[in-house]
Amino acid sequence: MSKRCISNECLSSTRFSYTMSLINGKYKMTILYTLMEFEVVSFNEMKKYIGEISYKTLSFTLKELEVNQLS
Repeated sequence: MSKRCISNECLSSTRFSYTMSLINGKYKMTILYTLMEFEVVSFNEMKKYIGEISYKTLSFTLKELEVNQLS
């Protein structure tokens, strides 16, 4: 079995990079944490819990997470 060499690898083609692209964003990890801790949360409750996020950003981010089957 040959040893892998970093000079032959490309980070952007890894599963790690793909996963990071799905959860990359200012509020995605906060939203995922909120759903993990409290399971079912209404939109307005999540808005109050997070605080500084706008309704538009929260809605857009939730839709993105749903499309990627993360929420």
